[in-house]
Amino acid sequence: MSRILNKGIKILFVGIFLFFENEVNTQTTFSKIAEFKIDLLNPVKILDYYPAKKQYLGYINEGSKGNKIALFSENGKVLVSEKLQGEGPNQIVESINQIAFAEDGTIWVHSSQNLYKYDQNLKKVNKIAFRSKYNVTLYSPKKLNYFYENGVKGDNSFISQPSGYSTFFGFTEFLKENLIEVFNPKNEKTYNFAPVSNRSNFSKLDPSIESIYAPIYSLDKSRGKLYLTTTLDDEISIIDLRSKKKTEAFKIRHENFPVLKSSRISLNNIASKGPINLGAKNDNIYVLSDGTVMLEYIRAISPEVYEQKIAENRNYHHFSDPSYRRLILIRNGKQIGGDISFPFGEISLLFPDDTFLIKLINPDEEEDFTRYGIFELK
Repeated sequence: MSRILNKGIKILFVGIFLFFENEVNTQTTFSKIAEFKIDLLNPVKILDYYPAKKQYLGYINEGSKGNKIALFSENGKVLVSEKLQGEGPNQIVESINQIAFAEDGTIWVHSSQNLYKYDQNLKKVNKIAFRSKYNVTLYSPKKLNYFYENGVKGDNSFISQPSGYSTFFGFTEFLKENLIEVFNPKNEKTYNFAPVSNRSNFSKLDPSIESIYAPIYSLDKSRGKLYLTTTLDDEISIIDLRSKKKTEAFKIRHENFPVLKSSRISLNNIASKGPINLGAKNDNIYVLSDGTVMLEYIRAISPEVYEQKIAENRNYHHFSDPSYRRLILIRNGKQIGGDISFPFGEISLLFPDDTFLIKLINPDEEEDFTRYGIFELK
């Protein structure tokens, strides 16, 4: 009798646990707490935030005229903007690939060949040679990521490859490459770590994916950790930034990522329409202050649905459609539930207080301004 009772209690306990786990997923929502708009006809992209002055750093896309690097106030006012690419004394001849705030609020600008520092008036201060093994040329800048070498503030090490951007295009043997390249200006050294061959699905990778295979990562400077996955991956690795070794890894369960279930991760197994990729991809990693990890990915779209969408809007791509973006929540190394939807737009950045800045996108209407919302996760 007692054994039956104990067994019943165990079953009840497991049932309650599974119910609670499912409830965590179904109750995880985004709640908007603020909104602002940037009154410019040209599109705006925000990439970084400086808490001390509540300033944003990003760029204004002026189409054929190029991009203007800009600082914005917390309510969306343009504080200063400059076209930094060109042949003028304050400009950069090379392509501007990455930008970020330094610790003191000045601006780091990484080109295809050098690292520059600008003041808050966007006037050039200095230049450091920074040549990467990977010839990266971007039309619009991404966020520049850096960490403190051996945990020492001021001893900055910069990651060459922007998160989410493939540097392997043209590398027929990219499977022998590393995912992360780092440059340290203090000792003028470049080094690599996190080999592609260490990925858990390495045996399934086909050389044909070199143009769409890229590192996806997030730095946790306070803990000295790098959270790393790739665009085509079902695992997140945690790498200690002192030893450059993997210390932990956890598997991810996507609800709609067909190619990861294939016996071979190749272009032939990813749906496409001509040159248009219709497959899924991991897009971003966010690490909250308590160590909770959020993976943002884009679900696959079927060729049939894509045909319907493209008939309505010839510029449609599901990578830019908020309804195809999902989040996966990992707490204490374990995934909580399934996909979490947030049909508002695209996440621009995570604030220090664990709220999110999201670029609000209305896929059915072209607006003559750019809207951003600040959301908290509940």
